[in-house]
Amino acid sequence: MKIEIFCLILFFSNSFCEFRFHPRKTKEEIETQRNGLDPLGITLDDFSEIWIKRSQDYINDRLNYQNNNGKAKNVIFFLGDGLSLTTTAATRMYLGGEEVELSYERFPHLGFVKTYCVDRQVADSACTANAFLHGVKNNYQSLGLTANVSRTACTFTDEDITYSIAKWAQDAGKATGVVTTTRITHATPAGAYAHSPHRSWENNAAISSTCRNDPNSRVTDIAHQLVYNEEAQKFKVILGCGRREFLNTTERDEENGAGRRTDGRNLINEWLEERNKVGNAQYVWHKQQLDEVDVQSTDYLLGLFENDHCMYRNDIRDRNLLRQEPLLTDMTRIALQMLQKDENGFFLLVEAGRIDHAHHSNRAPQSMDETAEFARAIELARSLTSSEDTLIVVSSDHSHVFTYAGYPVRRNDINHIAGRGSDRRPYETLSYSNGPSATNSFDSDGYRRDISNDIFGTSRRAHQSLVPLSSETHAGEDVAVYADGPWAQLFQGSYEQSVIPLAMAYSAHIGPYADSSPINPGKEEK
Repeated sequence: MKIEIFCLILFFSNSFCEFRFHPRKTKEEIETQRNGLDPLGITLDDFSEIWIKRSQDYINDRLNYQNNNGKAKNVIFFLGDGLSLTTTAATRMYLGGEEVELSYERFPHLGFVKTYCVDRQVADSACTANAFLHGVKNNYQSLGLTANVSRTACTFTDEDITYSIAKWAQDAGKATGVVTTTRITHATPAGAYAHSPHRSWENNAAISSTCRNDPNSRVTDIAHQLVYNEEAQKFKVILGCGRREFLNTTERDEENGAGRRTDGRNLINEWLEERNKVGNAQYVWHKQQLDEVDVQSTDYLLGLFENDHCMYRNDIRDRNLLRQEPLLTDMTRIALQMLQKDENGFFLLVEAGRIDHAHHSNRAPQSMDETAEFARAIELARSLTSSEDTLIVVSSDHSHVFTYAGYPVRRNDINHIAGRGSDRRPYETLSYSNGPSATNSFDSDGYRRDISNDIFGTSRRAHQSLVPLSSETHAGEDVAVYADGPWAQLFQGSYEQSVIPLAMAYSAHIGPYADSSPINPGKEEK
């Protein structure tokens, strides 16, 4: 600290200080930083040249860019649950510096979507899933149904049912799959196949007693729907976690986790039985089995890797479990191998669901680490496909009350102190408006706790928050959409979240656009 103060005083005259803050670089190093790969920043000598050159390069790229108006054979939708703009910005610093670019930030088209539900200003992951998968906004905590159905309803009509882009793809003869780091019955993945008034009805015992006892009830649990719903039966690959929703309370899974069902059923076995009637089905529950799957001879693949949600990536790393627990990139790779066998193309939903869970616990380091893995999975998918025939869309369901604030100096540790408040106590660069860490953010007298001697940067550190809640809440601002591939230009601008699946369908000639050909702007349709 003393060295830094000394350097700041003599910044422009002391050669040691110049090296300390702006080490001189070779031509090769400067070229690398122009490409956004160097986490050390720029030199004083090249300050003007670097910024002007980078801006000119960007403008030239845009001038030379040609929209792809071809038909999308394949569509991959990557959903970062809770991936706010703040989370993306903070993750850049987490990975090394302000100039770092995440893979999806290099996509040529960017837009923003509005995330509210029909009945709530701030959304949950169920009503948003209905918007970005079905094209229909509905009620808070509801899946696959219109806003005519309340989240406590036991009955609904056929007219109340909505269908996702996964079914549109299946109707067009395409292969489909779902990958997630949450329970496979959780809100986002369930949005691809389930029709449930309430997202928490993941197993039979979770359904409200009112609906369980109603002889006219049309409600079935989400795990059951994954086995027996028409669109779920056609999924070629299902990878995620949440074995507990498929097993009875009297059963234990492969890692001794208890089931939650009370109907005596083992739905994993039922899934295998049903799928083996029409092809070769395989179930896996750890990474080695996943790696050893014979993709060419497997028609249907189900992977459930934890009893509850999948483990956080940094927990897998810290516990040296990389050989046992698949990462999002591992699951994405196998899913693509399974789906690329289909000559008619495919639709794949990939969710990084634990970005959201870490935010709910006020644990920013875990959320940023999950975001980094999400970006790696997107980069992998782009490397294994062609932008000529594969549309990749990246977005989020909602934001979080997560802030990146203060005036920290360049290269300051994103997980550290940003400055001091008027109470002379330090505050962190990252913080939350509400959440469980609030109980530890203030001392017994109601003043902000002095965090000077805290240990920063650990994966499980909870950053400070203001309002005490058992779980941090979502936020209501717009979230970004990034797109690359055929008709990616449709995703520009500011629009409703429910536009997303329609734009994907337009690019692939499926769903509402199955009987029409996309029109090349400026030319007559033939």
